[in-house]
Amino acid sequence: MRIRWIAALAAMFLATDAVQAEAPKGQPTVEVRLRSVNDLLDKAEYVGGLIGQEEAIKGVRGIVKQLSADGKGLEGIDTKKPFGLTATLTGDVVSSPLTIMIPIADQDRFLKLLKERLDVTPEKAADGTLKAAVPVINEVYLRFANDYVYIGRSVKDLDAKTLPTPKAFFAKDDGAVGSVLVRFDSIPAELKTFVIGQLELGIAEQRKKNGEKESAAQKAILDWVGENTTSAITSLIDNAKELQLRVFIDEKADDLSAEITLTSKTGTVLAKNIANLAGRTSLPAAIIGTGKDSVARLTAKAGLPDGVKKDLGKVVDAAITEIVKDLPDEQKPIIERVLKTLAPTLKAGEVDFAVALNGPNSKGAHTLIGAVGVKGGKDIEKLIKDLVKDFGPFLGDAAKFQFDVETVGSFKVHTITVAAMPPEVEKLFGSNKIWLATSEDHIAFSIESDGTSLKAGLKAQPAAASVLTVDVAFAKLIPLIGKDLKPDEVKAMLKDAFGDGSPVGKDTLSITVTGGDQLTVKGKLKGKGLRLLTTLDQFKVK
Repeated sequence: MRIRWIAALAAMFLATDAVQAEAPKGQPTVEVRLRSVNDLLDKAEYVGGLIGQEEAIKGVRGIVKQLSADGKGLEGIDTKKPFGLTATLTGDVVSSPLTIMIPIADQDRFLKLLKERLDVTPEKAADGTLKAAVPVINEVYLRFANDYVYIGRSVKDLDAKTLPTPKAFFAKDDGAVGSVLVRFDSIPAELKTFVIGQLELGIAEQRKKNGEKESAAQKAILDWVGENTTSAITSLIDNAKELQLRVFIDEKADDLSAEITLTSKTGTVLAKNIANLAGRTSLPAAIIGTGKDSVARLTAKAGLPDGVKKDLGKVVDAAITEIVKDLPDEQKPIIERVLKTLAPTLKAGEVDFAVALNGPNSKGAHTLIGAVGVKGGKDIEKLIKDLVKDFGPFLGDAAKFQFDVETVGSFKVHTITVAAMPPEVEKLFGSNKIWLATSEDHIAFSIESDGTSLKAGLKAQPAAASVLTVDVAFAKLIPLIGKDLKPDEVKAMLKDAFGDGSPVGKDTLSITVTGGDQLTVKGKLKGKGLRLLTTLDQFKVK
């Protein structure tokens, strides 16, 4: 199916006569901005220092400085100004206007660069432009204006009246090293219709091709997947307004980060779905704690849109039928019961999950704690008890189950003592005991000696939760993944990365996904955390 979709997209780009439409009025479909050569070298030198390549970057800077010594820029390119690109998508995709903006310090030196370095000799063309023969696309046109050279596919693309001015194009400096902006609402309606039609056709043909080979259950599942995939892509293409990607490197804050934002047209289904992702609370997120003492922490809180949930129940039932039908007769009853007990949670189309590795405590032990939202938790609890009753004797002394050892709020607390716990795991947690808590709506667990963390978490109130959060503290993680590291080696690594100061808050990786007015994906890595990671190879940590 993927191949057919790719072919459809390729057809869209190659079949230039398939859709004909005038270029949409207003702003470009795509805008790209990149900082100046000098700024990029500054950022590269900072990152190079983190990964042990600072001297190499300094060498590059030296070459740039030497080539710019005559005051004519870097081969005629102004190293103090940013670069840009604009593209306006039309129905004739291949011929859509595209303009590249390169800052110029010396026009003659730049033309000499093209001739001597690239074997490209521009010649005078219409309306004050220059034309140059180049491989693959045959020719491009150049216009020198506003201390930039504009490079386009045609003379029309370089109309002096419509060229973006650097002052306006680079007016808003948000600090990004580079950014890409895509305006979905600038894509011609005819082109959107064509893309959606090709996707629908591809799915329909694939479904028809494989239909005879599919069982009833497979057909129900694949029909649901195909229908909702098409619906999701159609909603994105029709209802999205802008998609923006920005990359930041902040030497002063010691941050490397990236951000993706998706905004939707007001009043659309997509806007409603994105808005519904905000303002949510999660008990699992509260159960695992605040994360202040976490080595790593993950939370997820989201749900399928109402439209996607349609017929999900039938798909789950079909999947269960498909799984059970080929099982040996003696296994079918128990497997079917397990699947049907979990089915209400799957049919709900909701994800509410959290897990954290916390510690170490004063004794050097860590705690693994997690929780998940469920439907029919009491039925799941009964299933576990019945399975232990029926199959527990086969485990012998390997695992000992104790049910209903305590009640905390709406939760029943149980324990599992695992005699066969691997020694390294037992050492990590300082215990071979698993704590389990069940209620009608949630199941939680922890690995710790006395269940203190879990029982405290069960008393918590639901906490605000993003769609997704991931947090990792590398200074705490290194001793765990570097099993062969000696204490002195760990200290040496931390000192190299953080000096004599504490690594707390300076060693983190964080990823968040949030909804609301827009869908936002953010990732941030502290520079010293990156530096710490690069030292792993020195100690051959795997």
